Parts: sequence; C-alpha cells; structure tokens
Amino acid sequence: MYYISLFIHILSAIFWVGGMLFTVAVLVPASHHKIIAPNRGTFFKIIGEKFSRISWMLFLILIITGITNLTTRGFDWRLFFSLDFWQAGFGYYLGIKLIIFSIVLIISGLHDFYFGPKAAELMESNPDSPQTQTFRKVSSWLGRLNLVFGLMILYYAIRVVRG
Repeated sequence: MYYISLFIHILSAIFWVGGMLFTVAVLVPASHHKIIAPNRGTFFKIIGEKFSRISWMLFLILIITGITNLTTRGFDWRLFFSLDFWQAGFGYYLGIKLIIFSIVLIISGLHDFYFGPKAAELMESNPDSPQTQTFRKVSSWLGRLNLVFGLMILYYAIRVVRG
C-alpha cells in the first residue's frame, strides 16, 4: 500500500509542478503568437479553468496520499502532537513542507478563483485598461510564486526522506 500511495503522490506532484513549468515555458510564450494574441483572455481562461480543476484534484490526492504515506510507514498520530517531533530531522522538514503547501493552497485559491478569472475577463473586455494590467500582473506573480513554492516543496520532500 505504501509504494502505491507514494507512486501516486509523486506522480501527482510531477503533474502539478510540470503543468506550471509547461505554462511558463510553452503556453505563455505561445500566447504572444499573432493567431492567439487577440484572444489571450479566452486562451488563458480556458487553460486556466482546466488546469485549476486538475490542480485542485491533485491537491486533494496529495493530501490523501501524504497521510497514507505517513500512516503506512508506521507513524503514530500521537507523534504529530509532540513538539520534539517537529524540531529535528524528518518532522522538521515535513513541517516546513506542510507550511509551504498551506501557503500554496492559499495562493492557488486567490489565483484560481479571483485574480486569474478576473484578469482573463478584463483581457477580453478591456485589454488596455490599467485595471486589466494590474490584474494580469497580480495573477502572473501569484502563478510564479506558486511555481517557486512548488519547487520548494519538492526540495523539502527530498529532505524529508534523505535528511
């Protein structure tokens, strides 16, 4: 059970981080193409909605498999209420990883449910307005932050298992 759960956990993380990297490296540059540029708002609305649904499903899978990974490795729940557990080694790095993941959930909520959709809507209705530019920049920076935090989570995942 542990190996199946771990496999699903890692695959979900790969899909999520890979999707963000694909967005930065492929979709954003492609959106400047003369065929797509006039419809950038719609382009990002469609892609954003699809990736958002997948991301939130992946977050749920990551939470479930993360808990499963710990319980199938024999961690007793009482351990998580011990201050000593969180102060060194495995528990310390797990704590950092969970804090960063919590931040990612907040940023994703802001990006996926407010700033991203609003930026896409404004890009279609009023592409040159200062409000559109503000929402685009905020949405873009939230996405970038999530990518950085996602990579930090991967780093601390390695630290959890490798010290």
